[in-house]
Amino acid sequence: MNDRYDVVVIGAGPAGLACALTLLDLGVRDVLVAEKYIFPRDKCCAGYITQKTVKVYRELGLDPADCGYTYIKDFRLFYGLSPRQYIDNRFLLTSREINRVALDDAFFRLAASRGIEIAENMPLTAHDPDSKTVTLGAGENRTAVRYGSLVFADGTNGFGSRYQKAKRRNLAMQLHFPSDRPDGIEIHFGITERGYCWVSTSGGITNVGITDEYRKSTDYRALFRKFLRDIGEDPDLSGLYSAFTPIGVRRPVLPGNIYFAGDAMGACDPFTLSGLRNGLECGRKAAESVAKNDPSILRRFAGKLRFKFFFMRLLMKVFYLKPAKLFVFNVGCRCLRGVVRFFFDRFLNKK
Repeated sequence: MNDRYDVVVIGAGPAGLACALTLLDLGVRDVLVAEKYIFPRDKCCAGYITQKTVKVYRELGLDPADCGYTYIKDFRLFYGLSPRQYIDNRFLLTSREINRVALDDAFFRLAASRGIEIAENMPLTAHDPDSKTVTLGAGENRTAVRYGSLVFADGTNGFGSRYQKAKRRNLAMQLHFPSDRPDGIEIHFGITERGYCWVSTSGGITNVGITDEYRKSTDYRALFRKFLRDIGEDPDLSGLYSAFTPIGVRRPVLPGNIYFAGDAMGACDPFTLSGLRNGLECGRKAAESVAKNDPSILRRFAGKLRFKFFFMRLLMKVFYLKPAKLFVFNVGCRCLRGVVRFFFDRFLNKK
């Protein structure tokens, strides 16, 4: 590791690596990506991606099909634990393991194979904007590195979040365990107040998760356990994993050549909690801003997301009203099945 780089990227997730790969394509080679974990790493995620996300990955040099991504045809909507509609899944792909571990690891290996320097197990522990210096690692591995530009791609609650105004957050929790459930995807509404639950199974592995707009007063661990028992499962909860996702787009650029990408910028749909494609695109826009010394590129992208998420937030507020949910699941799923099927097919394919 050198003591100075033209660009330092904090976080080797999809947004951070998309930024580094795009910088490389734009001729910026003096780049360090600092990652606090060691790959392969766990990620709290339902594991689904859409065709548009696949397209962006391919543009960056990775084909998710090589990581085993395919369709699980059986897709069912539930409300209050009761099945409401079956949909022939043509919009969500997932891996055999029903998680994103293999995909993230393949993206990491792609970046490393292209010569991008990635420092694993090196969390950001201090930052001096005046001297443009970050301190990475701890103890004997503690290293000070100077930068020309800094990109925070370290998630909702990473070091970069201290430079952003506090906003509401969504919570996601998930658990993987072996089971004899049939292959399929179940999306459950009516379990949490402003969120959904998923139950996805492939090849004897089940991924169960819940989401909600986070409220401190809710015991989500107890809620998770109850949901598991309601669907007939009682696995060990020692592997229960949780993470926050942002609600609302944050500031994309700060003075001193500081940029934000992915969840660190709030590039996550507040309704569906899907942020992968937005994160990849955000990483590319951050790279363009850095390489061209034009912060307006990332600012314009953030503005478009802010506009889009404003309407998604409105839709979320309406959808989670009890009368709206009753209409969708008791009337729509029974009398307007074609409309519901069309909505999911078109809506989710755009993610």
